[in-house]
Amino acid sequence: MVAVVADSAANVPPDLAGELGIELVPLYLKFGDTEYRDGVDMAPRDFYRRLVRDEEPASTATPSPADFLEAYERTGEREIVCVTIASTMSGSHQQARVAAGRFDGQVEVVDSTNASMAEGFVAAEAARAAAAGGSLAGVAARARHVASKARLFATVDTFEFLRRSGRVTKLQAYAATVLDIKPVFAFRDGEAAPAGRPRTRRRALDLLVERTVAETDGRSVHLAVIHADAEAEANDLAERLAGRAHVVERIVTEVTPVIGAHTGPRLVGTAFFCD
Repeated sequence: MVAVVADSAANVPPDLAGELGIELVPLYLKFGDTEYRDGVDMAPRDFYRRLVRDEEPASTATPSPADFLEAYERTGEREIVCVTIASTMSGSHQQARVAAGRFDGQVEVVDSTNASMAEGFVAAEAARAAAAGGSLAGVAARARHVASKARLFATVDTFEFLRRSGRVTKLQAYAATVLDIKPVFAFRDGEAAPAGRPRTRRRALDLLVERTVAETDGRSVHLAVIHADAEAEANDLAERLAGRAHVVERIVTEVTPVIGAHTGPRLVGTAFFCD
């Protein structure tokens, strides 16, 4: 049977990863000189408390080729599909490819061109294809197909943590704060782009609903609502979308801290694909 491996940025909920047999490889977080394995060594709530409290930003790092190689070997299989966060965002994809060259078997490394559950759905569908008896080529093809369909929209509550991580300049963050902008971003094909600049949190959440419904266009949709320490808003958003879209799979999950390190708390977003 083909095994499926993914990095922790895929944000696959632990129960779903266990059910589908997805082997997860943690990225790394750093506060000062102390390093933590993403999703393993620190609970998300503790992470956000420290992120808000400390002036020093959290930094992130990719798994090493050895980390990926150990994960490949843990599967006990000789044919593996490995799904990674977009190669435009992280070196994780390249590290997985280096490990593939050292593995005593065959590994297809698939660039999800996305992150969070937009990457997670790629891994989940690959695992479902593998469980159905798919070949290595067939499972990899399913993963790449879903990667081409997956979409992600998200809003952040403040530019401060994007500024700390170097994703926006100090001037951009200052201007957004003065104008009280609650930006909405779209992420696809490995790139983030602005999808709206509403002036209130409520309008930003409304825009998430409208953009997601417009993209699904009445088709059956696999939907995840993601959040960073904003569970109540995420649950409300999931209910609103369930009433307006044909949702065949629904997940509400907290983003992994390696993503929250760049966005800060109160990120809310939708990740989805239509088949």
